[in-house]
Amino acid sequence: MSYKSFLTVTLIVLLLLSNVSLVFSQEKPVPGGLYNLSDYEKLTGKKITKFNEAPMLQELVKQGKLPPVEKRLPEDPLVIEPIEEVGRYGGELKSAALGPAAFSDIEHAREFYFFRPDMQGRKILPNIGKKYEISRDGKTVTVYLRKGMRWSDGTPFTADDVMFWWEDIILNNELTPVKPTRWMPGGKLAKFEKVDDYTIRIKFSVPFKPIIGILGYFTTGQNQFYAPKHYLKKWHIKYNPDANKLAKEEGFDAWFKAIQFHADVGSAGQDLNTPVLGPWVLERRTTERRTYIRNPYFCAIDPAGNQLPYIDRLVVDIVGNREVGIMKLISGELTHGGLAIGGDMEDYTLYKENEKKGDYRVLLWPSSNPTEVAFGFNRNHPDPILRSIFQDPRFSIAMSLAINRDEINKFVYLGTGVPMQATVHPSCSFYKEEWGKAYIEYNPDMANKLLDEMGLKRGPDGYRLRSDGKTLAITIPYVEGAGIRGVKTVCELVKNYWEKVGIKVALNPEERSLYVTRGNAGLHDVGVWSPNRMLELRCFIPGMTTWRPNYYPIGWAVKWGLWWETGGKSGEEPDAETKAFFKALDSWYLSVTDKEYKKRAQIAWDFQARNLYLIGTVGMVQCPVIINNKLRNVPEKVLWGDDLSWWDVTKPEQWFFKR
Repeated sequence: MSYKSFLTVTLIVLLLLSNVSLVFSQEKPVPGGLYNLSDYEKLTGKKITKFNEAPMLQELVKQGKLPPVEKRLPEDPLVIEPIEEVGRYGGELKSAALGPAAFSDIEHAREFYFFRPDMQGRKILPNIGKKYEISRDGKTVTVYLRKGMRWSDGTPFTADDVMFWWEDIILNNELTPVKPTRWMPGGKLAKFEKVDDYTIRIKFSVPFKPIIGILGYFTTGQNQFYAPKHYLKKWHIKYNPDANKLAKEEGFDAWFKAIQFHADVGSAGQDLNTPVLGPWVLERRTTERRTYIRNPYFCAIDPAGNQLPYIDRLVVDIVGNREVGIMKLISGELTHGGLAIGGDMEDYTLYKENEKKGDYRVLLWPSSNPTEVAFGFNRNHPDPILRSIFQDPRFSIAMSLAINRDEINKFVYLGTGVPMQATVHPSCSFYKEEWGKAYIEYNPDMANKLLDEMGLKRGPDGYRLRSDGKTLAITIPYVEGAGIRGVKTVCELVKNYWEKVGIKVALNPEERSLYVTRGNAGLHDVGVWSPNRMLELRCFIPGMTTWRPNYYPIGWAVKWGLWWETGGKSGEEPDAETKAFFKALDSWYLSVTDKEYKKRAQIAWDFQARNLYLIGTVGMVQCPVIINNKLRNVPEKVLWGDDLSWWDVTKPEQWFFKR
């Protein structure tokens, strides 16, 4: 199957590199589009002067527990154009997770970015922010907030919440000992300035075009672009001299651990009182279930003036394993699935056979990942012998040549994918076809030759021997329910391929939190994940891709990455080739002209093709997504993956149940 047969995204590099003063305007509203109310009214000629709210909120207004909806919305609300039609209020979204802190098919529906990519990933739309302006020299960005916008507890959201996040969380060395590289272009931290209550100015020491992607993809949770100052400051030592005492009363060792706990609004978040800006707020959590309820102060409306979201509540059931989750999905107990539960082509027949009984429809959405499952050997392994083996590019090349990608495509993805090396998405303006084809042919003879050249002789049992005489054995860890489609079966096949060339392999399924802990500590032999975030806007963000050597999903060189990010203060100095790769990436991020951008990108990504820091398998597959038949305003087809934040790209706040 050729690349052209897949839905790809045309990402215009001029968007990244032109000097812009961005206003969000189009000829007419598009389904799933996001607009400031003032812009929407100009675009349509329609005035929205009356606002409506969910029945459950009307009752609270009558009881005097909430102000009227007009006073809960900002002066210029966000308008979401429905994908199909204006919806109706009510109902619950139901999903499942494989652990108390694990992601479900709900969490990405709660994410709420500062700005937001459109459904094709081509441009950035308003969201929390109304608009932004970038100076002609590319060094300054000005962000405009929504006047009158409020946190879920009713407290005004202002520039102070952005400044608190920057000055008191990011710049605080106890809370953030290692500063995020995306905010340090040219080696110097950005400067945030409060212009007024609803305007923030960010200044860089060098032209920094990746800020466009940062604004549009900055995640929620503890890495958000903002934080509720009014709520969190009582745990902050700057604002409360007794913060350590308060933290210890709550069972924490220090104030900064307490504030990290209370700031967490992700799947592991436990504080029911932490305010958010997104459409749903954590209501209750136990070891068996967590629920979220609508945010009465959510800033968005539909074209009829109805405050969103339409759906009242989100429910996540904790299940013991993936199989239990699949049974719940096909029986109709869950309203949707495709990320934590579902989404694998190898189960497509099962999904289709149960469509009628489960009262759902199966949609096929094309993956945004250039390769679905990738392997990255730990080049900083604590075992010096394995470290030496893994640092030799011949080993990764041999392991790549030993993989039968056509067989993986056939049995795991039903032939819907493309054998691909790990690299950027083919839609990138600077893409070179040779990157995707590097060492992807199935050639076990060449793999054996390379391993022989490395001096890895076979023992009497057929497995290769290390320099100390021990069997060369590795363990492949993998995580199910994390959106890595087909990971279990792919790992089983790869185990077979690698053992055929003399590497003894054990498989070890791990719960996500354990995988993260071990990965961050550099304890895995090989990391296994999807090398996602490789669309053009996303991969052009420092430190935000799975390629980060010290980023837990794969973590192919934790100590090297830490050394680079800290300027040599921590970690271990990389070898010359890897250091040159890091330097090339940093140079790319500072590109100013179109010519520089393309040339530097190709220099940087040539390193991956030569060294195979990550080994790809099959990419751009079709993904079965299950949607309850009554659940509407869900697109028939959309680019599916972490690049566009999974469910978030479909605008779940405008989903509704149709009678």
